[in-house]
Amino acid sequence: MLSKRDKLFLAAGTLGCLACPSCGAALTRSGDDLACPNRHRLNVNRKGCLNVLSAQVDSCYDADLFAARRRVFDAGCYDAVISAIEALMPAGEHRLLDAGCGDGWYLNALLTRHEGWSGAGVDISRDAIFQATNLPCTALWVVGDLRRLPFADGSFTAVLDVLTPANYDEFRRILAPGGLLIKVYPGSGYLRELRAARGLAPYEEGQVDAYLREKATIVAEKRITMTHAVSDALWRDFVWMTPLMQDLSAEEKNAIAAKNAGSVTVDLHVAACRMEI
Repeated sequence: MLSKRDKLFLAAGTLGCLACPSCGAALTRSGDDLACPNRHRLNVNRKGCLNVLSAQVDSCYDADLFAARRRVFDAGCYDAVISAIEALMPAGEHRLLDAGCGDGWYLNALLTRHEGWSGAGVDISRDAIFQATNLPCTALWVVGDLRRLPFADGSFTAVLDVLTPANYDEFRRILAPGGLLIKVYPGSGYLRELRAARGLAPYEEGQVDAYLREKATIVAEKRITMTHAVSDALWRDFVWMTPLMQDLSAEEKNAIAAKNAGSVTVDLHVAACRMEI
């Protein structure tokens, strides 16, 4: 059985696109680390990930949030997103970047279902990436900033951007010719029960869609709308996992978690986009 470090080296070698964050030259294995021809070295964490941030970034996305999110995923509430992504992807093998991957659930689901696909996940949250390294897939996990991705130009056939702020210029740079951006963003009904519990109006569509259309051309899209019945435990996990609640104290979140609305709506746009200039 491969160690987490060995899985990272295997994924990095398969992709062959890691770029030195200091000079941009190619990174390859050098003992237990990675190095470029200009003698810059990058440590490979024993947890099986890389950290290319110049300084540690504080994030409200902590281990408790990602643990709750994993339980929501395991309950099947977002399985339809994977099916929609698969339906929009062209046939053949793919090199995927999950940008803002969180705990890696989407990338793991795709890589374990498609032999021959390879991928990397990048997130600014160290807690998220540490959880991603526990997944069964062989992927390159990176603690990093979407504004400066440590990959060579044209490295990926697809970039996944799921409910995460985008950096369209970087996505365009790292996509291979003919590559796709798969953008997932909220519809008007997304988490409406949780928004109501917080005293928020339904999500207003338009802003994300308009900016996306400025930066890319949508070539195909699907919409997922479903309402899930939820137990008290699953309602609590939804409360804990959503950024809608992250400015609240634990006591305030517990108060909302104690009043199960009985259902949660998942309403999402899934768009396949071309980014050629």
